[in-house]
Amino acid sequence: MKVTVVDLGLGNLGSVLQALRRAGGEPSLSDDAKAIAGAPRVVLPGVAAFGLGMERAGKFKSALQDALAREAPVLGICLGMQILFEAGDEDGTRPGLGLLPGSVKKLPQEVQRPHIGWQKLQPRAQSPLWPHGWAYFAHSYAAHTPKEIVQATVEHGGTRIAAAVGLGTLYGVQYHPEKSARDGEELLRKFLALPEAA
Repeated sequence: MKVTVVDLGLGNLGSVLQALRRAGGEPSLSDDAKAIAGAPRVVLPGVAAFGLGMERAGKFKSALQDALAREAPVLGICLGMQILFEAGDEDGTRPGLGLLPGSVKKLPQEVQRPHIGWQKLQPRAQSPLWPHGWAYFAHSYAAHTPKEIVQATVEHGGTRIAAAVGLGTLYGVQYHPEKSARDGEELLRKFLALPEAA
């Protein structure tokens, strides 16, 4: 099960590659837009601020659009999920990739920031990835998006946070499946089992 991991040069690349291998995948790291556009599956990881993420990811927007047009499964992880949206408020409002509707905003004061630790996912919609079980989070911003694309949430300080989203063959998780033990590995295994693009 081949999968291309977009090389943004940020954060969690090594652990994502290892996790994909444990889940049965054959990951390759790439910063080549043509390779990403033609990949059977794509993972967009990242750990950094929204602005820096977009500085690195902006050049891959067309490649990701081409992959999605071919119905390739695409998964954004943590920052990789956040930059899929239309805009983010970190360090001033900045445009995102615009592949998902909504924006990324700072967690409210009643939620501990950064929001770090394990929480149990609450599934909200049918999803081939079936995000459930326990997940490890590390973030200070969260997606505000139509409930129709939210596939799982967590509650923290009385606030419901979008933990997993999906639209067509595009998916995103706010948490770190590569650090979420068995339940995270199961999600990656289900992603790898999705039909690859033609």
